[in-house]
Amino acid sequence: MILILTIYAILLYLYIHTFYYLKKAETTGCFTPKVNLKYMQFFQLLEIVALTMTVLFFPYFLKMRNKKGKKFGLLEPLLITLVVLGINMYMAFNVYHFYFELKQCFELKQEWNKWWLYWEGIAAAIASVRGILALSVVGLILLKLK
Repeated sequence: MILILTIYAILLYLYIHTFYYLKKAETTGCFTPKVNLKYMQFFQLLEIVALTMTVLFFPYFLKMRNKKGKKFGLLEPLLITLVVLGINMYMAFNVYHFYFELKQCFELKQEWNKWWLYWEGIAAAIASVRGILALSVVGLILLKLK
């Protein structure tokens, strides 16, 4: 449990400081509207909420794993996948443009937070590709079954 709380504290520190880094980026005027800094801040808050919910409810999920509950149909996982896919694709798109526009912004270029933001963009891009591939495979399987 100590290890989980330590990892939680480290990730929380990174997300909070990156959120404030993006707040600072808003005030610099270095970025064009192509980079949606408000969305990137929202993504940081979304990560904080998701991380906190995971840590708080993890013991509950372990207990419920073995119990039989409501079975999902095909529609619910598909909708959840599409929403998460959209969120990740838009974050990856914003981080990509942030990277190129940051080159002209000296005051932000020197801070460590950019590396964490780049990592989030890469992870979001990878998750997007995985989501597209998963949807493609499921679609092909469903087409074969009909």
